[in-house]
Amino acid sequence: MMTKPTLTEHRSPWVVFTSPADPWLASETASLVQRNGLVLRLDGREMLAPASVFRAFAGELSFPGYFGHNWDALVDCLHDWHGPGHGNQDLAILIEHADDLLKSDFLGLFVSVLAQAAWNSNLRLDADGELDEWRQRIAQHFVFLLDHTAPAAFTEKTARGTDMAVALADGRLLVTLTDVNWPGGDPASAPWTAGPLAFADEEILSGTTIKGIKLFRDHLDCSIHEALDILQSRLEYLRREHSNG
Repeated sequence: MMTKPTLTEHRSPWVVFTSPADPWLASETASLVQRNGLVLRLDGREMLAPASVFRAFAGELSFPGYFGHNWDALVDCLHDWHGPGHGNQDLAILIEHADDLLKSDFLGLFVSVLAQAAWNSNLRLDADGELDEWRQRIAQHFVFLLDHTAPAAFTEKTARGTDMAVALADGRLLVTLTDVNWPGGDPASAPWTAGPLAFADEEILSGTTIKGIKLFRDHLDCSIHEALDILQSRLEYLRREHSNG
């Protein structure tokens, strides 16, 4: 059984896609604030290119002047984040109106970067997977809020990110990092599906849609409608790859 996501505990999922009306979100953000944590909000409509992502994070989180405005620097500054007056508070970053990010080519990389930053902050582990005694553990999580798009529609693109593992539960898309390279972050009972969702490619390319939908449903433990959204996204990707090849 999938463990419910959290904004207050030091565990994955590190990234969640859901609706702004999700009662879980209201409950978790209230709990975080009660514990003296912070909830920061970014506008996904202003983050449709990597450069605008870096500007948005740097502005809202008051990154230092040496922030390099690249993906590696984003991981580092989120990991080392001590915004003015914030000390070592737990942090949830909500990316509102995030629907149009589905069209971006960098979505998988973006989510992977956020997950890596959260893994570092929550587990206080160094690059070798060992406990870093010099760092305070910080509960850091990221939530993409979708106004009109089903979270399942983001599954296939997100799964293409580096070392990504995804799961669907209660209408939410949950994202963590594969345990091999990022140990200690996964609930043992969670049915994560790791890596690009290529296991149904043969069925998709041969036109056996019903069998492809069943494969996605079985692998991701999702509904038929969610499986159809994922299949359509994968089909579009395979068509682009074929035309570029």
